[in-house]
Amino acid sequence: GEERLPYYRRKEWNHLRGALTTLERDYGVLDYIHHNLGTHILHHLFPQIPHYHLVEATEAAKPVLGKYYKEAQRSKGPFPFHLIGSFLLSLRVDHFISDTGDIVYFQTDPALTMFGASKS
Repeated sequence: GEERLPYYRRKEWNHLRGALTTLERDYGVLDYIHHNLGTHILHHLFPQIPHYHLVEATEAAKPVLGKYYKEAQRSKGPFPFHLIGSFLLSLRVDHFISDTGDIVYFQTDPALTMFGASKS
């Protein structure tokens, strides 16, 4: 989709790698209803941080995380309509991961491509 993140298997996977390949998403007003559900990275790294401190903790951690902090497109308003585009892009390009390899990425199968040409 919009951010190419690796999928780790077997000997390549560990908790830290899994947490750092999490993508932050802005869910608009749903973030407030569901206790900041878009603050995934810090939640996975430090699950003991209460949800009501995750936004503040995430802002403090961004400079430390540097290139490991990944955030998807932000909502332009209170409703997360932008997620529809992310969902459609994923349907169009994220079809499968290889059966082989310990670090793999989603790939596109042209036979399954929907909504026009795939994004490279």
